[in-house]
Amino acid sequence: MKKKEFNGEGTMHIDTSCKLYEGKNTGIAYKTIDSNKHKGLALKRTLKKELKKDLNVDYDYARLYAICIFYLIKEDLLLFDTLVICGDEHIPSVKEYLRILFEEDSDYHNKKVISISELRGLTGNPRLRSYADGVAKSYRRRALRCLARQQEGTSLNPVKINYSNIRVLWEEIDNKIKSVSGE
Repeated sequence: MKKKEFNGEGTMHIDTSCKLYEGKNTGIAYKTIDSNKHKGLALKRTLKKELKKDLNVDYDYARLYAICIFYLIKEDLLLFDTLVICGDEHIPSVKEYLRILFEEDSDYHNKKVISISELRGLTGNPRLRSYADGVAKSYRRRALRCLARQQEGTSLNPVKINYSNIRVLWEEIDNKIKSVSGE
């Protein structure tokens, strides 16, 4: 997709390689259209298994997806105006969780967040694919390797994520949801 196809706005695509519920490593990455910058992370299958057991991730993969997106974009909010999220999980839930996580950040609230299917409708291109598809695949395959082995081909910019990082944000979302509902 060319930048001009979407009104000249800085656009960032986020995609996954292997769904979160699959028993494989999952790569999640973003790529900006205008600058070709990318960043990603990989969730090891053992980490996903542990999260599923302890946090009931089984019922809320959208929350896990939002937490991963948060860690990917929190330092790069100035790189884009529109965030295009691949519809691997329930997009309205992902958007709501991101809103909760970025509650204090006015830079995020000035961004447009849409799904890839919404972008297909806006551009009139039903075959439009996520710009970050191949990048997510690279992070899934190489980000968990040692630095010397991961640098075959395109250089990666991996975000380190672990159980405790995810758990902190998972509980933060829980607390904010409970405080809104009055529990």
